[in-house]
Amino acid sequence: MLEPQSRAALTEQLKPPTGFELSHAVGTTFTLDLATALAVPLSFASHRLSAQDDTLGVLDAIRRAADRVDVFAQAGEISMGARSDLVAFLEPMVHPVALRRGLFHPKVWFLEYRAGDRAAYRFLCASRNLTADRSWDAVVRLDGAPAGPGEKREAAAMNRPLVELLRRLPSLAVHSVHPDRRARIDELAERFRNVVWEQPDPMRSIAFHVFGVPGASAPDLHGKRALIVSPFLSDDGLRMLRSGVRTETHVLSRAESLDRLRPSSLDAKLSPYVLDEAATYSPDDADDHGGFVPPGERLAGLHAKAVVVDRLDGAHVFLGSANATDAGWQSNVEVMVEFVGPIPRIGVEATLDALGELKEEYATTGGSEPDAKEEAERKLEAFVRALAGARFSIRVLPAGPYALRVWAEDSVTSASASRAGGVSIRWRLLTRPDLGSSIVSGSEAEAILLQGVQLAEITPFVVLVARDTAGNERRTIVLARLLDDIESRHDAIIARQLTDRSAFVRLLTLLLDLSGAGTLTTSGSGAAGFFGTADAPGAGTGLFEALVRAVGEGHHGLADARRIVDYLRDHDEDAVLPDGFDELWSQVWSAHLELTGSHA
Repeated sequence: MLEPQSRAALTEQLKPPTGFELSHAVGTTFTLDLATALAVPLSFASHRLSAQDDTLGVLDAIRRAADRVDVFAQAGEISMGARSDLVAFLEPMVHPVALRRGLFHPKVWFLEYRAGDRAAYRFLCASRNLTADRSWDAVVRLDGAPAGPGEKREAAAMNRPLVELLRRLPSLAVHSVHPDRRARIDELAERFRNVVWEQPDPMRSIAFHVFGVPGASAPDLHGKRALIVSPFLSDDGLRMLRSGVRTETHVLSRAESLDRLRPSSLDAKLSPYVLDEAATYSPDDADDHGGFVPPGERLAGLHAKAVVVDRLDGAHVFLGSANATDAGWQSNVEVMVEFVGPIPRIGVEATLDALGELKEEYATTGGSEPDAKEEAERKLEAFVRALAGARFSIRVLPAGPYALRVWAEDSVTSASASRAGGVSIRWRLLTRPDLGSSIVSGSEAEAILLQGVQLAEITPFVVLVARDTAGNERRTIVLARLLDDIESRHDAIIARQLTDRSAFVRLLTLLLDLSGAGTLTTSGSGAAGFFGTADAPGAGTGLFEALVRAVGEGHHGLADARRIVDYLRDHDEDAVLPDGFDELWSQVWSAHLELTGSHA
């Protein structure tokens, strides 16, 4: 357990079992990087892309997953690394969450896969956020199947905490979740009620704990000895976790967290550790060619959370998102999975042995105080989270180009920022850094008007930047409610990616691909091959075959293709359409209308 040699990528854990495809996925995270989130739909894609930067392939994967994925994240903790137009297609999937008390801190995934009439389930509980951070994290993966007639009562009792959390998620969102999505989440929760989980060896029991929700209670942590792994510590949290431990407690944390404990917390029964330098640079980091993995690809820093308690009935191992703080175990929304197994294999000493030389003893007397800059940054973070928890709205005004009205609820005004210790705020559109204001209006009547916005630049994503008098700065991305949206907005964003005929053929082939099983193995589809195959003979599906197959199956991809074609024609971008395409398209669409009995 907690063996650092066993490494896994989150995207690999999301991938459907062989022969299955994604039915529904609901994920939660504290911090969310939108660019990183683009990789989630790729995990569910039925075809494999040839390059990580295949923009059109990513676009197609997101389009296919749009109605089947929901991600809930803490408001004020959303950001974006690499700039990408494709984050626009994440809009319906992302749901910022704001709590009245504590933080929204779980990192879990509820996953349902299907193969015909067969269903498979997976639950992931991790310490890892949906970001590009490369820290030492821990993840629990449980695979399950629908319970049999004699297993449903026991399954329902075990899964009750997960089911209640899943049902509660839409009510925590800043904006109302669309009724269709809410209904699908409720239906998924009902099916999760009757899932029987495979128990990983050598575990003999599993239990789920959800903190920070009505009816939540702390698990029993009494035992002989304990190991706590947590990057953040508090004296109260540590005291709570140790209160039932009779002998020694080992704590693996960050040096800064250990140094800030009160001296009274560092008693003779506490053994502190930090990660050794080997955790970020060691021979184990060698790649397949004998060289070292570049620094940017190594794991660095501790982010895993775990508690191991040796008891008479075995070792109790808790893995999940909760830090060893009073907030982590009492006020935040957190999820921990509890396993019980044999002490010789997963107990305190066994886990310490598995960590080996990656840990080193750390001597500290505690009592260190955070500096003024850190305290100011913490206050600024809290202010930004509160600001991001407000309901922002954007109304699209028809024009040529468009105009946008931007405002927030009455409780959020520039004056409130001034009262918050002299904090100044500024906001701007994610797509237009030059369009924004330092004023947050409290009603539509006083809304800020942004003019000169092109169709593809309309976005509900707003960048908020707060700055205090000391020069500290904090920024986040807010997802506003977008009113009077333009139906063809996403088509305009797609059109921006179609730089030539090859890109057009590539996109339509992806939209129309039916089998999704290894037919897309090249990153390019030349325009010359649209009547046959792609550039490399036999390496891809030709657009002609894809169009004919779509007609025969009545595939919805054909309607998607028509929408893109119509947009290109309406906006005088016919240059990306291959020679001879008009005649072929006319025949294909006529056949589609005849077979489906449609009139338009």
